[in-house]
Amino acid sequence: MDQNTQTRITDQICKVQTDKRLIAMYDRLRYAAFSSYAQLHAKGEYQENGRKIHSLIGITIQDYSNGTGDKNVIAQFNLTPEQVQFLLTRIMAGFQEFEWSQQKIFGEPDVQGFSIAQIFNISRHAVDNQGRVMNSPWRIQITNGKGIRMKNKNGGAYMKGGSFQALKSASIQLTDMDLFSLLKRVDSYITNWESCISTSLINNGKQALAQQQMQNQNQSPPGLDAPYAA
Repeated sequence: MDQNTQTRITDQICKVQTDKRLIAMYDRLRYAAFSSYAQLHAKGEYQENGRKIHSLIGITIQDYSNGTGDKNVIAQFNLTPEQVQFLLTRIMAGFQEFEWSQQKIFGEPDVQGFSIAQIFNISRHAVDNQGRVMNSPWRIQITNGKGIRMKNKNGGAYMKGGSFQALKSASIQLTDMDLFSLLKRVDSYITNWESCISTSLINNGKQALAQQQMQNQNQSPPGLDAPYAA
């Protein structure tokens, strides 16, 4: 195939596009370290380039209602696989009214003490403010900005109340079928991804665990029983 005509490879799982907006979902999944093989998904137990690695699904909303190029607003957020699957259960359960949000703050603070902050909101309302039935009852909004990062007693991070400053925001209205198609395709991808990586990860993890247990038994003082599974 001519190099100029080759299809560009992308990690985009799926997208839904309206006249003026677009939402797309991306593969940001990462497998766990062998030391935590049973998790399958990475949950921050190892780092790359100084950042903890998490298995995620990327979400991007583009708002080109005011034009393209510099006028095209692009906002981004990452959800865990479990969060995506949770949202799928809400639409499958037939919730008529629903609201859910998440926020994140990360990275080193700038000279003013602000770190990168992101907010994700999803809601379903059957009727609008005038009581009219909504054709596209689902609304997803992503807001990217900055905030002051605080640490809790467990070593985690949270955003200081009232410190968030929005830099850009994009939203999209979706029908039940739009959202179901979007989330179902992502759920199918997650399931198939897990099937692909699980054989090698689990086999290698179990082998490493068996070697570790054998070393522990060999190092046990004489007369002590080896550990056993309850």
